[in-house]
Amino acid sequence: MKRILITIIVIMFVAGLILTLVTIVSSKDKNKKESKADNLVEYVTVDMTTEATEEQTTEDLVLSSYDDLMKDVDPLSDASVIDSVTANTNATSLDRYTVNQNTNDTKAPVFLINTKSVSIPRGTEFDVHSFVGYGDDVDRDVELTIDGTVNTSEVGRYSITINLKDDAGHVTSSDMTVNVNDSDIVADDDAPLPPGTESFSSFESGYRKEGTKLGIDVSRWQGDIDFNKVKAAGCDFVIMRIGGYDDKEHYIDRCYQNNIKNAKAAGLKVGIYWHSEESTPEEVKASVRYMLDVLDGEKLDFPIAYDWEDFVGFEDYKMNLQDLNDCFEVFCDEVEAAGYEACLYSSLNFLENVWVNSRDHKVWLAHYTSQTDYTGKYYMWQHSSSGMIDGASSAVDFNVLYE
Repeated sequence: MKRILITIIVIMFVAGLILTLVTIVSSKDKNKKESKADNLVEYVTVDMTTEATEEQTTEDLVLSSYDDLMKDVDPLSDASVIDSVTANTNATSLDRYTVNQNTNDTKAPVFLINTKSVSIPRGTEFDVHSFVGYGDDVDRDVELTIDGTVNTSEVGRYSITINLKDDAGHVTSSDMTVNVNDSDIVADDDAPLPPGTESFSSFESGYRKEGTKLGIDVSRWQGDIDFNKVKAAGCDFVIMRIGGYDDKEHYIDRCYQNNIKNAKAAGLKVGIYWHSEESTPEEVKASVRYMLDVLDGEKLDFPIAYDWEDFVGFEDYKMNLQDLNDCFEVFCDEVEAAGYEACLYSSLNFLENVWVNSRDHKVWLAHYTSQTDYTGKYYMWQHSSSGMIDGASSAVDFNVLYE
């Protein structure tokens, strides 16, 4: 009996010892599992933090790209304020990041066309936008107000002040005299050009010298031209309008095909210009595609000229001056990608006050004077719009090419 009791006690002791060991092991295993769970949560937290950090870094990189792009640009010089810059990245869904420069607008808006005195028939509506053009280096929607009134029902002279104000609060003002009269003469936009007044021989005697070539530029306004006679008169080259973009539509100059065929047949060097009124890079690209289709691989002897002249009513395009410069640069990119060279055609006034030409493309200067005082670089000078040459019945433009 005593032996049985001892055996039972030993069994109970061993069982208790085993139970204790199992409890300890189970507790350690539980702690280990909890520790793994804690580590997992910590890992996920770290991973999420890392992902967020990477996204922030991408944005920082985009900002750095903008800073790098802007570091060599003077945003207040020669209408070169960049209103916005788009940087692209494939790192995230952040396709682009636009930085607005409106806060840096320290320049007042400018009159691009500023007519001091105008005349309108009595009884017609006076629309100031028909006589002025204006813009700003940053603001795309400059406010215009008028001090004074014009009574178009009564003949008389009316003085008004035109005020331009940009979003930054800068103001530019100019006076205008509006003459209301009884005349009802309306200009005929399709009337042929009058004959020229400066003979080619006179032009040649004044500007033919070593290192120069003399030529003309033409469009449909000159009508049919006998280029054999033009060549015989001493002309070296002809620049012709191929077409353009007007009221959101592309067109081909109706004399272009005959002009380029006959000018080449006469042995003249040839070039073309594009009449531009595009307001976005997308419109410019579409225009260049259209122009190249018309050109059809024709060999040219001069850069293709970008000709923007619609500065009266420029405000209607809802562009700032940088947008206009961007359109020109896109034009050059597209033309050069097709294997041609591009240049800028413009008058002295706009070359000095509107165009930046940041990549130094060739310039075709228009300045109607006996000797230009333009200080910038140009490869060709349009000296006159009243040239007279055998073979053309109306006035042509005379040009001096510097080789």
